[in-house]
Amino acid sequence: MDQTTDTHKPANLREEILKIAGVMFLRYGYSGTTFQKIADKLGIVKSTITYHFKNKYLLMEELIDGFFELLKTFIDSYPEEYKNKYWRHCVVYIYAYRRIMSSPRTMELFYHKDQQQQWMNHKIDTVSRIYEQVSQDFHKSYDEKDLRIKVRMDMGARVQLYACFHENPGAMTIDEYCYYHLYHMGILCRLDELTIQENIRQAFDFADSHQPPAHFVFG
Repeated sequence: MDQTTDTHKPANLREEILKIAGVMFLRYGYSGTTFQKIADKLGIVKSTITYHFKNKYLLMEELIDGFFELLKTFIDSYPEEYKNKYWRHCVVYIYAYRRIMSSPRTMELFYHKDQQQQWMNHKIDTVSRIYEQVSQDFHKSYDEKDLRIKVRMDMGARVQLYACFHENPGAMTIDEYCYYHLYHMGILCRLDELTIQENIRQAFDFADSHQPPAHFVFG
């Protein structure tokens, strides 16, 4: 039996698929990475991959989710510096954007048009929870309809912000990109100007003074 195939046990195969996929995404890009290439590298049949990940979007989504969880876990390891949920999400996005947008390859992976089309519908619940957490933390009233509208406004603004950044090189720095997104989040959460500015400043201060561990795809 082929040694590569023999060493892949059910308990770690999903992790191995993610590792190989991450390497290939960086090497071949989003479009150039296929389930067949991943299967050939692992010495398995393609249907084994589709058993774990129905499509390439879901595979990439798990890599992205793992990246964000890495950042959240790192931030949470400093409980003495924790401010509030808005501050926490500000730090997460600062870390994420600084890494994702520092390289054309990682930016292409995160913002690939097919990925974004799926994300616009698939991540509504995830983003809704962010707004729900911030609203609760600041004792703001909300309902499910209100949250959904905010999420749609948030997602639309992100698309436009990225288009501006991508189509107008030099129009804004990565940190300015972060600021505009975080400021818009604060406005949608109905936070006052002073609270927004203070939390964004403190989030940048934290991000500048604490370096999270590297992620094998997004740096």
